[in-house]
Amino acid sequence: MKKRGRQVVIYGRHPLREALTAGIVPKVVYLAKGTKLDDDLQRRLNEAKVTVRDMPRHSFEQMLKAHGITEGHQGVAAEIGQFPLTSLKDLLQRAFDSEGLVLGLDHLQDPRNAGSLIRSAEAFGACGVILPPVRSVGITPTLVKASAGACFHIPVAIGNLRQFALRFREAGGFVAVLDMDGEDIRKGQRLRPLFLIVGAEGEGVSASLKAIAQIVWRIPMCGRVSSLNAAVAGAIALWELKYRERVA
Repeated sequence: MKKRGRQVVIYGRHPLREALTAGIVPKVVYLAKGTKLDDDLQRRLNEAKVTVRDMPRHSFEQMLKAHGITEGHQGVAAEIGQFPLTSLKDLLQRAFDSEGLVLGLDHLQDPRNAGSLIRSAEAFGACGVILPPVRSVGITPTLVKASAGACFHIPVAIGNLRQFALRFREAGGFVAVLDMDGEDIRKGQRLRPLFLIVGAEGEGVSASLKAIAQIVWRIPMCGRVSSLNAAVAGAIALWELKYRERVA
């Protein structure tokens, strides 16, 4: 069951295309003067009877600047109304029905990292993503752009990670966190259903979540750098866990 999230503005051709593919019809699409859409995108907007408004480029850029957007817009923006959120209850059910993987993002503040992780989660077959309601990035235009529209194709919930982890474990699932002091993720067994938690850079996964987790994994490295950013570490972990599923 979908819940209604906050009002969201998206920008860029690709996120707009992915929103339409997911069945999300924008309230209105704004084009900076001189911007042309490709024939396929224009046709889809026409079929959905979406209002398309041309704006002077300066006015268009001022409108997006109010949403914190200063680049990468390609002269295209859209109001999609409220972002469709999934409930924690539905994500729990989905994970156990499919023996799937749910990704939790523990207090990530950077929308680009969070969006990139949502993109990786969708690409590697996760059944959902959870963001905390506080001390975390929300569903912002930059997150949507960084996800390349993947956030429209994977269930996203906003809720308490600790409560979800407790319910997940009590129901018989496995809770794992990524941490530099963990066990080599390549040596782990295939565990399903799985709730994988990635922490913010610098802080890592919070102690309260580590206390619940049955498994602590690390990404092995051989170079001189001491760590990877959250988006890269999470993507590697998701790929490894998906690969393990194929060869199991």
